[in-house]
Parts: sequence; structure tokens; C-alpha cells
Amino acid sequence: MSQSSAGWRALNERNLQPGEEPLDADLVFAASGCAYAAQRSLERELQWVGITSPQVTGRRELPATDGQPGLSLWWRSLCGRTDWSDDPGRLALMAGKYLVRALGMPVRHHQYLAFLASHPSLRACVEADPRLLERHHHRFVNRRWHRADRLRAVQTHYRLLLERWSADLFEGVYVQGRATLGFITLKDGSEVGLHLRAPAHMNCEGELTLELTDAYDRTLYRLVVTLIDDDTLAIGCIQGPSGEDAREVVRELTKNMHGMRPKQLMLVLAYAFAGQCGLRRILAVGNVAHPLLGRARLFSDYDAYWLEQGGVAIDDGWFLMPATLHHRTEAELESKRRALFRRARNYAGTQ
Repeated sequence: MSQSSAGWRALNERNLQPGEEPLDADLVFAASGCAYAAQRSLERELQWVGITSPQVTGRRELPATDGQPGLSLWWRSLCGRTDWSDDPGRLALMAGKYLVRALGMPVRHHQYLAFLASHPSLRACVEADPRLLERHHHRFVNRRWHRADRLRAVQTHYRLLLERWSADLFEGVYVQGRATLGFITLKDGSEVGLHLRAPAHMNCEGELTLELTDAYDRTLYRLVVTLIDDDTLAIGCIQGPSGEDAREVVRELTKNMHGMRPKQLMLVLAYAFAGQCGLRRILAVGNVAHPLLGRARLFSDYDAYWLEQGGVAIDDGWFLMPATLHHRTEAELESKRRALFRRARNYAGTQ
């Protein structure tokens, strides 16, 4: 075994369990143990906080009843709106817009407000992020969705996580803002952190972020997802670093992950997350349906990437992703990379 392989074994020891075989997640990088360590870190941490299998759920408290039905729900949805402007004029305008939009679907909106008031963890979510009260009033995940579609997706997401996550994980993400799953040791000995985060303020791409950070806690990559029904995970965003040195950051990160693109790692983690939450179908939003279409913040050509990964374009701007990701074989590689592939596979066999 080479010195570098021995070093990798020691550096990744905490992420690998005795007797486990490496997951063939993707080519050279997977064989090096990094993608495997990342996926296993995600799976073990989710299990540690309460998800032991897709069918096993965390403890759920009884629904809360506050004894204030009816219009009091609407009144409370106007109070404590830290997401609105402090200027009285702007505040009145934003409140007016909210009410007009809500009255466009009064029964469904009232039921949604009752849902958010029905559980202590959900009430804490609203306190931390009041915009949750009106997420469905704005563009969200798929720009072709109607307001009822958006409401259904948001409510389903939180209902499923309350059922399938532990209370500690749920509150860590949505009340405290972030839950750290673990750290992955790279080729040069540096570490990247793996976290679950609540959506950013004014976010429209989804309700949960899987985030990769560097040693200084700066975001390297993020993947934004939403559990839109009992069986489906929707991917709304895979975004890398920004700034003048973004390409160099990606290049260096890829090098330290034995040639695996960080974007590919994030997709591997999306599949691992879906499996842990008992979801068997993955949809990814395409360019024409992305909520940021036409805005400067949309940097990626999502269509090209989903097609590259085996996705198939379906209705309403979605891509249906394959049940499992395609893993290249030695025959598919350029000849100059085959020796590296064989060495990596030999290393994988020693794990």
C-alpha cells in the first residue's frame, strides 16, 4: 500500500466502520473513500439523531391546541413579522399584499395557518422564519406551480420531516438554523464540513439546504431540496462558490477529492438523503421552470447537468432522475486515466 493510501486510511478512519466495503459512488473519487465517507457520515448522523430506517420515525409530540381558532390565526400571522419592513408605510403595504394573496385562497390558507399552529416545533419555525407563513404566495421551486401547488409542497415537506426526523434534528435545522452532520477529510489533510441548513431569507429554491463548507466555515457548495410528496424529493438548486476565485476553488477542491467534481458529490448526497427519508423518486427542476429564470443569480445550466446524470425531461419543466446514479467503468475512461482508476480500485479493495 502506498504512503498516501495509508495516510488516507488513517485520516478517514472515523468515517468508516470496521468491515464495511467502500460505496462505488463515482469513479476515482469514490474508490478513494471520500464520497463513501461523506455518504456514510450523512447516513450515520441521521440515524444517530433518530432515523434508523425509512420506516422508523422520531418521537412526535401531540398536536398543540391553543384554544384560539378562527380569525385569531390570521391576526397572529400579521404580528411579529420581522421579515417585513420597519418603515410604517412599507409595513402596511406588505401586510396588505399578504392579506390580498391569502384571501385569494382563504380556506386553504386558513388550513395552512392551523397546521403551522398545531405543533410546538412548527410554531418555533414560524418564529425563526415568519416568511414561512406566506412561502406559497411567492415563486417557489418550480415557476410553473400554482399557489395551491406551492402550499401543498411546503406543508408536505414539514409534515414529513416531523414524522421522519427526531425533534432534535428538526429543531437544530429549522429553529437554530443549522445542524452539522460531520467532517470529511480530503487528500491534502484539510477538512470540509457537511451541514443541514434552513432556507436562506427570501429563498425560493427549496426548504432544506445540504451545505459543504471549508475550514473557515465558508460555503463551498450547497444543494437545496424539498420533500414535495410522500415519495418524492425535489432538487431546486446545486450551487458552487461565487467570486473571482470561484473556478480556482472548484479546481482545487476537485483535485483534493481525487477528481470527483464537488457538484457530483452533492448529487450523491441527495440520493443518500432521499434514501434515508424513505423517498424513492427524485425530481430536479430544469432551466425553464427554475424560479430564478431571467435573474442574474441563476448561474448554472441545469438542463445539461441533469441530462448528463441520466435525467429525463418530463412535464412542467421537471427532470426525472434515474433510480440510481450511473457509475463509469474503466472502459469509459480516457486511456491516460485508466491506470489511476485501477490504482484507486485496488486501494478500495483494501478498505
